[in-house]
Amino acid sequence: MQNNKIDWKRAIILGGAFMATCIGSGFATGSEFLSFFVAHGIPGAAGAIAISLIIYFLFTKELFNKGQEVSEADQHNILAYYFGKIAGEVFDWFSAILVGGCYLIMLNGAGTTLNQYLDWDPLIGACLMAAASVITVWFGLRKLTDIIGSIGPFIALFSVIIGVVALTKADFSNVDTVLPTMELSKASPTWWLCGIAYPCFAMMTLTPALPSMGASAINKKTTTAAAVFGVIFFHAAIAIIVFAIFGNLDIVGTAQVPNLALSGLLGPVAQGIFVVMIILAIYTTACPMMWGFCRKITTNEKSAKYRIAIIALTVLGMIGTRLFRLGDLINVIYSISGYVGAVVLVGILISNIIRKNKAKSAAAE
Repeated sequence: MQNNKIDWKRAIILGGAFMATCIGSGFATGSEFLSFFVAHGIPGAAGAIAISLIIYFLFTKELFNKGQEVSEADQHNILAYYFGKIAGEVFDWFSAILVGGCYLIMLNGAGTTLNQYLDWDPLIGACLMAAASVITVWFGLRKLTDIIGSIGPFIALFSVIIGVVALTKADFSNVDTVLPTMELSKASPTWWLCGIAYPCFAMMTLTPALPSMGASAINKKTTTAAAVFGVIFFHAAIAIIVFAIFGNLDIVGTAQVPNLALSGLLGPVAQGIFVVMIILAIYTTACPMMWGFCRKITTNEKSAKYRIAIIALTVLGMIGTRLFRLGDLINVIYSISGYVGAVVLVGILISNIIRKNKAKSAAAE
């Protein structure tokens, strides 16, 4: 008899794995918040976060649950399941390339963070992050899910604590006067488009990982609970950090790693801890990003082709860190991913409607 009860332990682990996968370089450094939320002011940021939460929950629940329904082969090529072999393969390769691009952002983010904190050459931090990621990916996704799941809730909790304390020192009286002078670039021209674009850019990078994560649960109630837990806590962390930035615009507004400047309000010890949190956040995102890209090249994780893909992607990350700033990589890669992700989201909805209608017609016959 099928167990229909929620496995809360697994739900929390999966929700934590989801958060850890989302909390990467852009999140932990705060770079992406400036263009997606802060640039639109307080009302716009609040609206964008609300829209993002709804969309994030819908596609996370969908992909987690699909892991319960489809075969292991379809889990690793889920876009072909939704769109057919040809279109699915095109989207899947695009997703893999963007996942690889996000791995480059992770390496750059590590280098930029340690450069701002320790004044190291960015390439040193990128090399250290690359070494840790390469070693971890050798374990495979199942073990990796448990590893990042145990780290994810800690990262989110630490972000919330830092943000809450920073909010106690916040001054929102100058937001309307300071914000226009900062000339922040916007990810999209309006706040509601940013609310749509923020989860959509993540769709293309999360798609390869979430179905396999969902398959490890015992039922759909558990995966749905995991989606609720992960998405709500993820967006709570977003809201706290975004409004902490609003309250300290004079200090953090123009920094390339604004969250690092934000933690400086609490003293050098807290700032040092925050650096560790950022590096852990980047690490827990870099690993599944590398895995998603290399698994598209070959599913044989012991093969020479798989290991060559790991090395080649990492070398490309070193080159990207040397040539481009973190903000430049985020703007280009996340913008492209957001547009494609929106198309995929609509396509998934249409695909599900068509499948349900076909099932009803078959049942009626």
